[in-house]
Amino acid sequence: AYMFTFFPLYARFGGGKGAVKVMFRHLFKPAAVSFGTCSSVATIPTNLDTCEKTGISKDVSKVVIPMGATMHMDGSAMSAILKVAFLFGMFGQDFTTGRAILAIIVAVFSSVAMSGIPGGGGTGELVLCTIFFPDQMAIAYPIAIALGNLVDPPATMVNAAGDYVVSYIVERFVSGKNWLQKKLH
Repeated sequence: AYMFTFFPLYARFGGGKGAVKVMFRHLFKPAAVSFGTCSSVATIPTNLDTCEKTGISKDVSKVVIPMGATMHMDGSAMSAILKVAFLFGMFGQDFTTGRAILAIIVAVFSSVAMSGIPGGGGTGELVLCTIFFPDQMAIAYPIAIALGNLVDPPATMVNAAGDYVVSYIVERFVSGKNWLQKKLH
């Protein structure tokens, strides 16, 4: 839902008219590679190639894509929150505002720290379970790992494919508002 809602908005903002169509035409390859490898770093060559085919300058793509592979982890952070929320419900604990904010902070920091490591979310899940479920660790952690194995491929896909889409926004600031229209014509 995030990819199909926000990626088009990012592409439209970054590339202007026609950018969403171009983005969807080129998005499958980085999405498929990242889904299959579960690694944003392994998707860097595919993303660089896709950026080149889209018309994004090498100066932009060679900065945005590697940085995004290690810092742009929105899919991982969202999946960590889903796992924690599931565990709170499973153990009958209240997911209050204070706990939710702490969970978001821990999820964001752990997702960035574990980026580039296939299956690195296991360490983040350990941290989240240690903070929120220390008494139920023997049950919570295996469940979090199992959930992580289910949500890691789509989360990585959001991360790595998002790197490609974010390059549209950076290209807009580097080459001007109508950079894509100039490349298309």
